[in-house]
Amino acid sequence: SAFEKQHGSREGIEDVVVGKRRFQYEEELKANARNYDVWFDYIRLEESDGTIEKVREVYERAIAAIPPSMEKRAWKRYIYLWIKYALFEELVAEDLERTREVYKAIIQAIPHKQFSFAKVWLMYAMFEVRMRDLTAARKVLGHAIGVAPKDKIFKGYIELELQLGNMDRCRTIYEKYLQFNPANCFAWIKFSELERKL
Repeated sequence: SAFEKQHGSREGIEDVVVGKRRFQYEEELKANARNYDVWFDYIRLEESDGTIEKVREVYERAIAAIPPSMEKRAWKRYIYLWIKYALFEELVAEDLERTREVYKAIIQAIPHKQFSFAKVWLMYAMFEVRMRDLTAARKVLGHAIGVAPKDKIFKGYIELELQLGNMDRCRTIYEKYLQFNPANCFAWIKFSELERKL
C-alpha cells in the first residue's frame, strides 16, 4: 500500500515503537533503578514483545534492585516483582525447575528477622502441591513456621492438611499454632471444632 511505502510495514513501525519504549525505560531506570513501577512496565513490554530470554534478563535486573530500607512497606512492590517472576516461569516459560529456584531465591532474599511475607511461603507451597510433591510443600510450610511464624501460614498449612484428610497433622499444626499464639481465640475455636469432628 501507499502508506507502507511511505512509512514502512506495520511490523517495522511496531519495532520502532517498542525500541523507543525500551530506551525510555532504560533512561528512567538509569535515574532510579529502584523504580519498581517502571520495572513492571518494562517487564510487561518484554512479555508482550520479547523472547523468554529477554524477559528473564529484565526480571533478573529488576530483582537485583534490592530496596535499601528494612521497612516492609518498601519491600512490597519488590516482592511482587519476584512473585510475577515465579508465575512467569511456571505459566509462560513452563520451566518448573527454574520456578522452584525463583521461589527459593525469594525466600533467601527476604530479611525474615525484620519481616516476612506469608503470601510468598504459601504460593511456594501451593506450587509444590501442583507439582504433586507434598513432602516438599510440607517442608516449605514447616520452614515458614520455623523462620517466620504467622497466623496466615498456620491457617494455610492446616487448610492443606484438612483437604488431604490428614487429621493427625492438623492436630500437630494446631498445637504448634497455639504455642505460637496462645491468645488466638480463632485458633482455639477451630481446633476444638476439629476435635469435635474426630
